[in-house]
Amino acid sequence: MTSSSNESFDASQYKVLCVDDEPNILSALRRMLSLEGFEVFTAESGAQALDLLAKEPIHVIISDMQMPQMDGTELLEKVRQQWPHTMRLMLTGASDVSGAIDAINQGAIYRYTAKPWNDAELLGTIKSAIAFGTLANEHDRLEALTVAQKESLNEMVDTLESRVQERTKDLRAAYVASIKAFSNILELRRPDLLPHSRRVATLSMKMAKLAGLSDDACQSVYIAGLLHDIGKIGLSDRVLNTKFIELPLADAKVYRTHCLMGETTLNTLDDMKGVAAIIRSHHEYFNGTGFPDALTGNEIPVGARIVAIVEAYEELQSGDYAKAESSPADAVRVILSNKGTLFCPEMTDVFVKALGG
Repeated sequence: MTSSSNESFDASQYKVLCVDDEPNILSALRRMLSLEGFEVFTAESGAQALDLLAKEPIHVIISDMQMPQMDGTELLEKVRQQWPHTMRLMLTGASDVSGAIDAINQGAIYRYTAKPWNDAELLGTIKSAIAFGTLANEHDRLEALTVAQKESLNEMVDTLESRVQERTKDLRAAYVASIKAFSNILELRRPDLLPHSRRVATLSMKMAKLAGLSDDACQSVYIAGLLHDIGKIGLSDRVLNTKFIELPLADAKVYRTHCLMGETTLNTLDDMKGVAAIIRSHHEYFNGTGFPDALTGNEIPVGARIVAIVEAYEELQSGDYAKAESSPADAVRVILSNKGTLFCPEMTDVFVKALGG
């Protein structure tokens, strides 16, 4: 592990179960792991370990290989079957190495450590196992979430298509209602994204009307406001739940892809090209320093210039783009200070008018 990983690792968040029929071994393991900060549990037999696992969610189990009645291989195989997310480690004597290798090859354990162990090496193995298990669990969770999201998207698209065919008179109202339901997908990733998106949509549409945009254009701005963050459903939890200002460079680059992912998602739907274009460009800045295309001035769709201002206003208040949350008045001052640089001068004036109304 790198030093940065060690600095961010919080052992107190993880539970470790040590299993050995020798009390002195359990005492040594408990002392070492407790000093590191882990929450430690011990068991003197396989049966006792299984009873404890049924009551406590354990992140890592370390078992001796040679134990009476139920040896380590049998125990860890039962753990794999019943609690597959618990990472499994084995302690072995010198004569047990071949058996430990067989257990690894059968897929029952993550790694073995020979007795007597080196404290630093064993701690490194435990942390490595936790990191591996976290990645594996996150992969499984995201895979399941992706399947659920695809099913939801397909169902909603089918609903939209059915309503277009069955109710032409109420097409516009049904379309907008369905898009509102579509925005609820954001709650699958982070609950606060939905109310944030609704606020952005409401104020953006108010600005669009004040700016004299057509009814169709106002509707596109409203829908784009609701769905401007839809591309974030593809971001990892780490990137999604970290303030933009605190993201390392690599994660910031990943974050910037959400505009393109949002455009790609909506381009598959009928009559959504205009909305998709707004979503693609809602992080473009008037002076060309935005993303993903570094557009300048009126190259940026007017709807995107509107949503960019409202998005910044909301995120300044939530603290996503600054070290601290801003009051509404302070957020307005920041917007005004960037009039003509980050934000369209004309739409900035409309924004102030919309807030005043």
